[in-house]
Amino acid sequence: MGCTMKLATVVTIAVSLLLIVGISIAQKDSPQTSDKSKEMPKEIIGKDGAKMVLIPAGEFQMGTDASEIPELAKLTKDKESSWFADETPRHTVFVDAFYMDVYEVTNAQYKKFVQATGHKEPEGFGIDRVEGNTIYFKSGFKPWADKSYNGDNQPVVCVTWEDAKAYAEWAGKRLPTEAEWEYAARGGLVGKGYVWGDWPPLEGSGNFADETFKKAFPSKEEFPNYWIFINGYDDGYACTAPVGSYKPNGYGLYDMAGNVWEWCADWYNSIYYATSPKSNPRGPDSGSFHVLRGGSWHDDITLNLHVANRNIYLNPMYLNSNIGFRCVVSVTP
Repeated sequence: MGCTMKLATVVTIAVSLLLIVGISIAQKDSPQTSDKSKEMPKEIIGKDGAKMVLIPAGEFQMGTDASEIPELAKLTKDKESSWFADETPRHTVFVDAFYMDVYEVTNAQYKKFVQATGHKEPEGFGIDRVEGNTIYFKSGFKPWADKSYNGDNQPVVCVTWEDAKAYAEWAGKRLPTEAEWEYAARGGLVGKGYVWGDWPPLEGSGNFADETFKKAFPSKEEFPNYWIFINGYDDGYACTAPVGSYKPNGYGLYDMAGNVWEWCADWYNSIYYATSPKSNPRGPDSGSFHVLRGGSWHDDITLNLHVANRNIYLNPMYLNSNIGFRCVVSVTP
């Protein structure tokens, strides 16, 4: 009987060890626990001189739940719920670790790219004036010849998706996916609709359509403003602000809301979330438009500044004075 008890004990211990080993192997095989970022430096400097911060691997809730849309719509100009439809359904996404530019790509960095490759300088559409509820744009706008945009530390604007992609490849980087961008922009916040938390924006949250913007682009009194200005909020800049002028998010990233719209790698599809893979989604295989994220210096409404917003999607050759980008680098296993 004593031998039987000892044998049973040995078997129990052996089974326990096998279970532990099995669990360990399963954990190593699971994408959620194979985070190589623990072995990586927290910051690196890219070929273009840009500081990049490590975004750890993790799981998050991407998009917006349909039950939240009615309240969000109340804060928009048109009270239109349909604008938020492509943010649904909210779904769980796992993202591998990656490095992201701390700041949007600046004029100084982009000039090095132009000088090194012979790529064309930025040129596109810029705001000429605002009359009533109409914005008048001028073509052939050259931001590097305009003091409101040409500071070395201001974000480069009037770049197409193709321009941004070419820069990223030159710098040994790539454009972020929508999932990477939203995960990074949230900065670890859970259940919040904005980079800074809840509406309205706190002082120093970013560069939006504010009191300074309203003075620079006044509308005629007999017409309503095209924008719903964030009354009482003043970021100090009518157009783009030098990168890093405001508070960073939880991952140490600046200007993830406002300043300039940022190109993402993904093609746009309004119903993509319904079939999106859980792990590292990269968008549809093809399309006509690419997604932009984050809002800009002349955006105000909750729709555009909402962290899950994907309602702005443009032809890859489109360029404007409120469009820029930042880059990412994958963490090599």
